[in-house]
Amino acid sequence: MNHQGLSAKQVEDFHRDGYVIAKGFYNQQEIAKLQSKAFNDDSLYNRAWDKKDATGTVSKVCLWQELGDDLYSMFSRGRRLTDSVEMLLGEPVVHTTTKIMMKEPFVGGAWEWHQDYGYWCNDNYHLYPKLVSCMIAINKATKENGCLEVLKGSHHIGRINHNKTGDQKGADMTFVDEAIKHHQLVYVELEPGDTLFFHCNLLHKSNQNKSSVPRWVMIPAYCAKSAVPFKENSLNIYPLNKVDDDAILRHTG
Repeated sequence: MNHQGLSAKQVEDFHRDGYVIAKGFYNQQEIAKLQSKAFNDDSLYNRAWDKKDATGTVSKVCLWQELGDDLYSMFSRGRRLTDSVEMLLGEPVVHTTTKIMMKEPFVGGAWEWHQDYGYWCNDNYHLYPKLVSCMIAINKATKENGCLEVLKGSHHIGRINHNKTGDQKGADMTFVDEAIKHHQLVYVELEPGDTLFFHCNLLHKSNQNKSSVPRWVMIPAYCAKSAVPFKENSLNIYPLNKVDDDAILRHTG
């Protein structure tokens, strides 16, 4: 059983704006299952990296590359998501990474202005910027708890040089400051189950979580087959074995 993916209008919006928000992309039952798994999964904390922003405040990120038969993989391998990314990129894709970002109440750090391709290009040797990230809201994302902020249409600028900022790599602020003059700043507030698809050259950031509620998201990322790394690096590419979307609710692990 497969569900509706992106519409032709949403694909058009993505190419114009560099992102598109698919409201209710996952239903309440699916997200409740993901919440139950993630919020009770101590291994996420055990495996997480602490990433400091420019002020030293920490966000936690748990990242993996290989997909299996666990519940998280049922999302990353699901046809609803993977077929939608293939619509956006116009060709078959491979999975690169899935990560869960845990921005905790009051202490969750910021993410500096950056483009994913700003470091994927140099670190992982993707020749072309044909990569899409899919941010699935595990719980509500708001301005108060540090939702993502994007510069609408900024992917048309192309790749900007990135430099070390805390434990992160941030875009050259000379270009970011100029981009802010020309591109609308959008706060990507999401309800659980909403999914943001965004281009690897879209400028984005998030502020610290100064609220009493966490902001958790899962972000599977995909690369067009024509843009897989051309040189050996730390990124391993595994076959993308898709599953039907009912695999999420059928999963018993």
